[in-house]
Amino acid sequence: MEVLSGLGLLAVVWGLYTAWTRWRQKEILPRLVEKSVLITGCDTGFGNLLARRLDQLGLRVFAGCLTEAGVAELRQACSERLQPIQMDVSSSDSVQQAFLVVKDSVGSKGLCGLVNNAGILGPLGSVEWPSIADYQAVLNVNLLGLIDVTKTFLPLLKKSRGRVVNVASAAGRTAVPFQGPYTVSKYGVEGFSDILRRGMRCFGITVHVIEPGKFSTGITVKETIRRSIYGCFESLSPETKEEYGLEYVEEIREGFSEGGDDDPIAVVMAMEHALCAAHPKSRYVVGQGTRYAWVPISWLPTDLGDYFARVVAPWMTPVPAACKGRK
Repeated sequence: MEVLSGLGLLAVVWGLYTAWTRWRQKEILPRLVEKSVLITGCDTGFGNLLARRLDQLGLRVFAGCLTEAGVAELRQACSERLQPIQMDVSSSDSVQQAFLVVKDSVGSKGLCGLVNNAGILGPLGSVEWPSIADYQAVLNVNLLGLIDVTKTFLPLLKKSRGRVVNVASAAGRTAVPFQGPYTVSKYGVEGFSDILRRGMRCFGITVHVIEPGKFSTGITVKETIRRSIYGCFESLSPETKEEYGLEYVEEIREGFSEGGDDDPIAVVMAMEHALCAAHPKSRYVVGQGTRYAWVPISWLPTDLGDYFARVVAPWMTPVPAACKGRK
């Protein structure tokens, strides 16, 4: 009886705490129109949608785009407050040039927010398929580029006691076997974000991580996925190709196309909250599959987590032709 009473009291306390937290998180920062934000990866996807959304809210947005076409599209679609900047996060020279543009514009006010959104998916396939060059290409954008941008703009963030929003992934919490370079990069983003949050607290800079599942963006277009998988497979030696077989390749393609959350606006709203809420969360888990499957799996002991990953998503671990029939 005492145990039940204790559990009941715990449930009440937890319910009150949850209600209070949700109410508190609805409060928005005052004078948003006075704040400046830099977003990377604004050509398409989450970054493009967020740039448009913050422009509508009246914030001053510096939208980093890889291409001239991305710059032109945003310049035409948004107000004069939004300033598109051609910016390649994998190039330190490009990052430095963007820094000078932003620094000259914001002056002593500094930068209130930095959203590290730029990212690429990279090659897909078994862990031994991608080359070291493939890993390097993905890391240069998703992790090293993110670190470079953050370190470069920290002086401006210190001036305003600003916020850093890093886009990680569900793949940064639970490993996806056929997304080797991408998964490694997102685990790195998680680690760097934890280091940054703890190290910058004394300067008043807060760090917030967005952890989306699979959403419909430019990097998840089916044709792009198909080219990535088959391109990686065709680069293998004849012996390795025979070892895996075309059926393995097709299972990866079909598995990657299954499930997922279609509307990316949920991720954009999480980013907006991280930037504009008076009391933002440190982590935003976005997507039903991520919230109720992949994150809980990451909490389990390793062997148990591996087992449940195979049960929940058998398409994640297709069997190579050479291994079929083995016990």
